[in-house]
Amino acid sequence: MSQVKKLAGETVIYGLGSILPKVLNFLLLAPYLTRVLDKENFGIHGILYAYVALLISLFTLRLETAYFRFATLEKDSKNAYASGFTTILIFSTLCAFLIFMNAQVIASWLTGPEDARYIRWFSLILLFDALAALPFARLRLENKAIKFSAIKIINVLVSAVLILSYLSVFPALENPGVLQGFPFYYSVGRELDYVFLANLVASIVVLVLLLPQLIKVRLHIDKALMKKMLMYSIPLILVGIAAAINQVFDRVFVSQLLPSADALETSGAYNGAAKVAVIMSLFATAFNYAAEPFFFKSFKDKDSTQLYAYVLKAFTIAGLVVFLTIAIFLDQAMLLIGKDYRGVSDIVPILLMAYLFLGIYYNISIWYKLKDKTYMGALIAITGAIITIMCNVILIPKIGYIGAAWSALICYIFMCIFAYTSGKRNLAIPYDIKNLSIYFLLAISFYFISLWIGQSGLHSIAQLVLKGLLVIAFMAYAFIKDRQLLKL
Repeated sequence: MSQVKKLAGETVIYGLGSILPKVLNFLLLAPYLTRVLDKENFGIHGILYAYVALLISLFTLRLETAYFRFATLEKDSKNAYASGFTTILIFSTLCAFLIFMNAQVIASWLTGPEDARYIRWFSLILLFDALAALPFARLRLENKAIKFSAIKIINVLVSAVLILSYLSVFPALENPGVLQGFPFYYSVGRELDYVFLANLVASIVVLVLLLPQLIKVRLHIDKALMKKMLMYSIPLILVGIAAAINQVFDRVFVSQLLPSADALETSGAYNGAAKVAVIMSLFATAFNYAAEPFFFKSFKDKDSTQLYAYVLKAFTIAGLVVFLTIAIFLDQAMLLIGKDYRGVSDIVPILLMAYLFLGIYYNISIWYKLKDKTYMGALIAITGAIITIMCNVILIPKIGYIGAAWSALICYIFMCIFAYTSGKRNLAIPYDIKNLSIYFLLAISFYFISLWIGQSGLHSIAQLVLKGLLVIAFMAYAFIKDRQLLKL
């Protein structure tokens, strides 16, 4: 099997494990929650999960990525795994304890002192997810994609079943009070509580399923090895924190920087509409899950740099197809979420393009991991985060919530340029910039043509047909232009 086809296959498999759960979460919960939660509660939902995304890098110390490096390139898998897990266990437990004990103060800073219970629950979610990080990384490294996928899918199914039960099934019962003997019994007005508790239970279930990976661990820390692993991973912690700011803190910025009194509701609406664009982010993440170990394993192969260039082109073409499909059929895509959240649909095409550039960044930034220059990743990500913050501070008060979407796009374009220019001096990869640019221009042109079709006054069916032909035309051009990618 060819290298590119192998990567595509692994992207699909890991997509089943890491992305299919999120797709299921999107298909099952995003449409559902945007219909049962009001925009204010959904705003709180988005804000708290933004902080989870930020803190998980700190809890894990990004040792799962360091494990890849030291297990593959230095052939020290068992020692790296034991030392990494022991370190995460000690550090994440301490962090969770500090957050749990200071929940009241933290809640006052974020959403309000009445939400302290949410902070306590999330401290436990972060702890359990951190403890699962290295076992999941080991499954990826050992190519146990089916087990990896199965546990990830079970995670989202447990969460979805609990949420649907508490928000729809139990309220429909004539006398929900009979459930008071069950854990977390149903109570009217606690809808958001059940969403978070479902996540907590699902995280516990995942950890139980990973016990076979955990009970075999001999808890110890090889100080010399751990020093090397931390030297490698500490810059990646900054990368993870900066990435969270770039990817999900737009919800927080909207809630804090909008001058209107209903800023939290607007943040909730933004959070809901952004779920549609998350499809592109999921695609990029699925690729990253498969590509990271793939790039490490193929690094010493002959013509590996040419292979990386082909991978970027294939990813970009596929990503632009996703962009065109969703952006052109945006009205239909927005039906996935509740009608109260559709008024901010103008952010979706911008975020789709932003997340596509994020995926491109995953491709062209791999050089700093391969070359053990993770400090460059930290520098790029931190600079990107600074740009994100500055753009949000400037744009949101002036042009409203859409400024957050534009800030994300500006940030990721900058990060791609920074990673590309600095990478050329460290690992020469012959990216086909000219033809990639043509693909982008063609896709953007087709998108604007679709907007003209939407305003043309043609019958709705005729509009759908013409828009569909635009997507087909782009795919046909790509097939004719780069059909050799299918043979690699």
